[in-house]
Amino acid sequence: MIFNHILVPYDGSEPAGRALEKAIQLARKDAGTRLTVAHVINLQPVAIGDMTFTQPESYQEEVKKHGEKIIDSVKQKIGDLSDTDVVILAGSPASAILDYADGSDCDLIIIGSRGLGAFRELMVGSVSHNVILHSGIPVMVMK
Repeated sequence: MIFNHILVPYDGSEPAGRALEKAIQLARKDAGTRLTVAHVINLQPVAIGDMTFTQPESYQEEVKKHGEKIIDSVKQKIGDLSDTDVVILAGSPASAILDYADGSDCDLIIIGSRGLGAFRELMVGSVSHNVILHSGIPVMVMK
C-alpha cells in the first residue's frame, strides 16, 4: 500500500476534476487506500480595508445549495469505490484542507492547480499554493 488515506479538495473546477480522477485511479489500484473528497464552503466575512462585511443570508444559502450539487456529482464519480468519504468543510479553503488532513491521518493531498480563477487567486492567494507551502504531507498538484 503506497498511500493509506488520500484527500482530494474538490470545488467542481476542471483541475479539481483531474485531481479526483487521479485519486480514484490510485485508490482502485490499491483496495486498502481510503479516499476522502472534501468540498470547502467559505462563508467567512469579507474584509476590505478597515471594514468587514458579512455574507448576506441569500448568498449563504446559494453557496450551500451549490455545495450540495458538487457533493452529488462527486458521489456519482466515485461510484462503487469502497472506503470513500465525501465531506463538507467550512472556513478558509487552505486552512480547512490542512486542518482536515492533519486531523484525519491523510498521507497525500491531490489538489487541482487552481479552481475559481485568476482574479480570485490574485485577491486571496492560491489555495493550492498555500496547501503546498504549509502541508506536512506530500501534495500532488494536477493541472
